[in-house]
Amino acid sequence: MRKTFVSDQNDTPEVDPKDIKAAEKAAGIETVPEGAEDLPPETPPQEPTEAELVIELQAQLVEAKAERLRAVAEAENTRKRAEREIANIRKYASEPLARDFLQVGEFIRMALQSVTEQQAEADPMLKNLRVGVAMTEKTLLDAFERNHVSRIVAKPGDGYDHNLHEAISRVDAPEGIEPGQIVQMVGAGYRLHDRLIKPATVIVAQAAEAAEATAEDRAEDAAGDAEADTDA
Repeated sequence: MRKTFVSDQNDTPEVDPKDIKAAEKAAGIETVPEGAEDLPPETPPQEPTEAELVIELQAQLVEAKAERLRAVAEAENTRKRAEREIANIRKYASEPLARDFLQVGEFIRMALQSVTEQQAEADPMLKNLRVGVAMTEKTLLDAFERNHVSRIVAKPGDGYDHNLHEAISRVDAPEGIEPGQIVQMVGAGYRLHDRLIKPATVIVAQAAEAAEATAEDRAEDAAGDAEADTDA
């Protein structure tokens, strides 16, 4: 008697999906992903048209021209700035020397003011000395002028200008002088070209009330200093 064997479905070996894909790849079979059949075909990138290329090139040309103009303008500004700096260096190069000689000029002026014309006329030696000092001052001022150093002179009645003058004192306004006007010039000022290198020192008129208040403040300050010295 022949025996018939019936295989059980449960005895069928399981197959790994990875093995199936590997076998299909080896056989040259391309597996289409599920649902890929429904996707539209990919559109290849379009090349820009000639008109679009022209527009793009024109935009690049405009930008390049703008960059060039900016570079030229920056170079021109740098050149002009350097020229101004060099011109200023040359223009004010003599300022340190001028400052040194200003003090000399002030001493000469003080020497002239120490001897009046009446005293000089009464003494021939003083007269000759005064003439010599005056000639020295004129020579110095001429040298200043040749080097663009000008003298600032303030006269009584001139308006006080903080750009040219330095007030070293304030007094009651005398007759004919208004508050804020100059009463007396103590020392001349000087400038090199348009640059102030020494302000003219002046005494300025002020209203009587302001002068009294200033005097009281000075008295109080003096009293305070005296008390401090006593305590020390």
